[in-house]
Amino acid sequence: MVDAPDSKSGEGNLVRVRVSPALPTTNKTMKNIKNLTAVFSLFSTGITIVTNGTNRKQFFGCTVNSFSSLSLVPPKFLFCLGNENLNLKSFKLNSPLNVNFLAKSQLNLSNKFAGSLEKRWVNTKYKIANNKVPFFPESLGLLEAKVEKKVISGDHTIIICLITNCIKLNTKKPLIYYKSKYHTV
Repeated sequence: MVDAPDSKSGEGNLVRVRVSPALPTTNKTMKNIKNLTAVFSLFSTGITIVTNGTNRKQFFGCTVNSFSSLSLVPPKFLFCLGNENLNLKSFKLNSPLNVNFLAKSQLNLSNKFAGSLEKRWVNTKYKIANNKVPFFPESLGLLEAKVEKKVISGDHTIIICLITNCIKLNTKKPLIYYKSKYHTV
């Protein structure tokens, strides 16, 4: 049994569905996963922090490098979260969220939002955007959006979002991820 989107509820909820049993993991499989991870790390990506929640008790944010623009008309993007992410359920259909494009100077913030959930918002400077979701004003840019669709694929969920506002905030150097390490241009 696995979780799959419940298309009838319209809330992005997941339901249990029966699937064929998975093949057992072998040493060869693990070697292939490590090799694939090493090859994936050769693709340079920008670093973002995705935030959601419209009141302090519900705030969530996480560092994401699996971000991609999707469409200009209508304006859309997508990002991915691992299916084991306990906060995946907070990204309900039509719920607001923000994407913060990080600058080199925000390396510590990136690490903080990749770490312990309990410490992410402690002593973190943020503002509230028009959509009532927190954002980081020192970022390069901000996308305000709402969740349009969630698609489970393999061990991740693809979250497709419709952009409601975009703001260029700074002209600093970007924070880049390459070969599992931070870099800049």
